[in-house]
Amino acid sequence: MILPNRVWTIFHLLWLITEDDFATFVLPNTAFGVFGALSGSLLAVPPGSSSDMSSITSTNDQRRLRLRLLLLRLPATIFFNWSNLLIFDLANQRLPDSVREDALNKPWRPVPRGLLTSTQMRQAMLLAIPLVLAANHFWLHVGVETTLLFVLTWLYNDLRGGDESWVLRNVIIAAAFGVYNLGSLKVAGGVGAGGSVETKMTPLGMAWVVVISGVILATMQVQDLKDVAGDRSRGRLSAPLVLGDRLARWTIALPVLFWSVVCSLIWGPRLWGLPTVALGILVAYRCVTPPASGQGTMRDRRTWQLWAFWTATLYALPCL
Repeated sequence: MILPNRVWTIFHLLWLITEDDFATFVLPNTAFGVFGALSGSLLAVPPGSSSDMSSITSTNDQRRLRLRLLLLRLPATIFFNWSNLLIFDLANQRLPDSVREDALNKPWRPVPRGLLTSTQMRQAMLLAIPLVLAANHFWLHVGVETTLLFVLTWLYNDLRGGDESWVLRNVIIAAAFGVYNLGSLKVAGGVGAGGSVETKMTPLGMAWVVVISGVILATMQVQDLKDVAGDRSRGRLSAPLVLGDRLARWTIALPVLFWSVVCSLIWGPRLWGLPTVALGILVAYRCVTPPASGQGTMRDRRTWQLWAFWTATLYALPCL
């Protein structure tokens, strides 16, 4: 019974480390790859798949085959996003400033709860980095993307790129989202058990990745609304602390409205874009509407979660 209990404890701790970002980070980025793969060869083309599809004359049969292949790739796509998020969270949560911040903003995490020490987090990261890199390189064939994410994690955490300026922080996060989305699409569009080394992005696919990074760059400060207390404790120059709460909220609301309309129009003025625009209006409204007394942090956390869902609706537009 000792070994199963230890295994369960390890997985439980890994979940606590990444829990806060799973629904708002792993799932939307996975959705980008899934919806992109469902759009056929619009965004990415695995050359090896053409011969498989050419023998199938029915369009419906081609769609069924593509869907079956995608379902086989779904766990791998989730693993790519979660494993790289794990490296980021280990790097972030081990730092003294992050421990102080988490004690105020996220007290359920392992270090503030006393379940792990900063030293143990560093040791876990030293073990996880080569394992994650090897798995993503040899199994999923996205070793380049994983390496780039490691570099961006280093810039954000150890070089304090996430603290010095909210604009620089958004730039780093937008670049990371671009790499995550690129890797997700390559993994989700892969062929066979180990994916396809030859999966290629189309020019339209690369342009769409850049557009989504622009969305992240312009709106990512939405996550700062809920973290003001912890950011102030560590001296992070977040948007609400630099611009003031009211102005910071408008710097989110207006770009959300803008990108809701623009991204919908990119794929044609169809009814499919209306839910994205409607959800964008809701996110913008929640950003600029003052929360009730004592409900600010929880309301802003819900707004952040709605923002993540809004980004997922953007990712669905090519497929729809």
